[in-house]
Amino acid sequence: MKAFFELHHGLPREAPGDAESLAWALEVAGTPARARILDAGCGPGADLAVLRDLRPGAALVGMDLHEPFIARVRADVPEADAVVGDMLAPVGSFDLIWSAGAAYGPGVRTALAAWAGHLRPGGAVAFSDCLWRNPRPAPQARAFWDRDYPGMCDLPGHLSRLEAAGWRVRGARWLGEAAWAAYYGPLSERVAELRPGADSELAAVLDATQAEIDLWRDHGGDYGYYLTVAVPA
Repeated sequence: MKAFFELHHGLPREAPGDAESLAWALEVAGTPARARILDAGCGPGADLAVLRDLRPGAALVGMDLHEPFIARVRADVPEADAVVGDMLAPVGSFDLIWSAGAAYGPGVRTALAAWAGHLRPGGAVAFSDCLWRNPRPAPQARAFWDRDYPGMCDLPGHLSRLEAAGWRVRGARWLGEAAWAAYYGPLSERVAELRPGADSELAAVLDATQAEIDLWRDHGGDYGYYLTVAVPA
């Protein structure tokens, strides 16, 4: 775990995403100018900075369990209330709960069930999750995601899961290549930076990370991050 956080220290993002897709989600959700917005699993705060710029009158809250990420948010986005804590147990209610690539940890249904009680009337949840795009993915892609995210499903399964959990989709779209590049670009540079002199533990993490990036470059059409804006049905 120490090697993982050494690799990720200083990176702008912890999942694919970009300002354009976040702006789209805000419009689809109808998030008002003076909204209260939670970034659940905010990482180092890239999306909080975008939220600040897109909704300058909003009250922003960022939550993450990793204290160094929250310290980064406090330094870079002082307008946000940055909290070390469980993203499934925020305080208060929100007009929008945003979560970029973090719901897979507890599971999408678990996350939505926890967040439902923290939405204001008319509020929405916007989250991204990795889904299969190809029913017959390359064996390398299948092996990686079966190991990293065994609960990953395809788009029909995702929509059925939301309906069964009592949610209605207000809008949804695949994230584009720019969103992946915003994550993997800096991560690839960091791998190269740390490679010289890396000990065995760090070298193993670097090798695994480079293999993940190479997998996306070679077989990224088999899977993708799907951004969903949903409201309780």
